[in-house]
Amino acid sequence: MVHMSRDKKNVKMKSVKRGLALWDLHYPEHSRSCLNIAVEFCKDFKPDVFILGGDQMDMDCISYYNRNRPKLLEGKRLKEEYDGFQRDVLDRFEMILGLNCDKYFLIGNHEYRVERYLESNPQHEGFIEPEVNLHLSSWSVIPFNESISVGKMNFIHGIYWNKYHSYKHVNVYEDNIFYGHVHNNQVFTKTTPLLNLPKQAVGVGCMCNKNPSYKRNMPNDWVNQFLFWYMFPDGSFTYYTPTVVNNRVVINDKIYLG
Repeated sequence: MVHMSRDKKNVKMKSVKRGLALWDLHYPEHSRSCLNIAVEFCKDFKPDVFILGGDQMDMDCISYYNRNRPKLLEGKRLKEEYDGFQRDVLDRFEMILGLNCDKYFLIGNHEYRVERYLESNPQHEGFIEPEVNLHLSSWSVIPFNESISVGKMNFIHGIYWNKYHSYKHVNVYEDNIFYGHVHNNQVFTKTTPLLNLPKQAVGVGCMCNKNPSYKRNMPNDWVNQFLFWYMFPDGSFTYYTPTVVNNRVVINDKIYLG
């Protein structure tokens, strides 16, 4: 067994990058306790990479499914949703994240509702897009259904929602792929004796309220989770998906309360 001094261990740890990713807040249908936990963990963790993985906002008021159903839109305004998300989510993380943190804002299918709305209402182009209404100048905005790579990890919002969605994702992308969209946790590992390198698709749970108003108390398989990881200089990584239960989670022997 090789023993390293504390200094050598610290030097090695300094070369390890940290990352944090959240999917599916669906603001203002977000879980406030999960958001509070993620903010407090972010303060301690100090990530080098921070990813909002899509469906940050619900955008219910411009949804195609609510067209010509004004009762469902009472009191909902897109500008208020943008302002609230900026204040309650983006600003809180911006105060924590370092200047050198790489920040990514993935467009999910709910943010893509803007583009669908503009197809029928092109006169509003340039007024209602996330990039216009949120302070994203220091963020990399990733278009709908596109992926980003960080070392040997790849991130998307998520495309498939079938029963075996992680199996489907890893077989389509043929690489390590992390995603949300489905609101539940599922992992499928693909290996080959020729390469001896496992590939995993990891579906990460959501950060939203598990019983939003539009669900009307319907049962579901949603779970509140986020993702954090450590990445070595060669791009290899170790990841964790803590699950928030009863507004609390334990990470590294610390209890985080929502």
